[in-house]
Amino acid sequence: KELGLVPLGYLRSYAFTAIDVWQDMLLGPAWSTPLALERAGLTMSDLTLIDMHEAFAAQTLANIQLLGSERFAREVLGRAHATGEVDD
Repeated sequence: KELGLVPLGYLRSYAFTAIDVWQDMLLGPAWSTPLALERAGLTMSDLTLIDMHEAFAAQTLANIQLLGSERFAREVLGRAHATGEVDD
């Protein structure tokens, strides 16, 4: 405020998850994103920017696909619905 700067965004929530590295290695964001959104009271459609800092493009694409998967949400995460599609 003293410098006259306006924040570009706020950190409202975060989540850490532990997963089985033999089955779900590199898929941590698909596990932690639904939890962080729930804690913040948000959905994917509330977001204007998603930054997934991962090592490989294929890893990011796999996580994005799982976030929109109803089957993954029900059978793996035990949730009623998928977190949501990521818009292009």
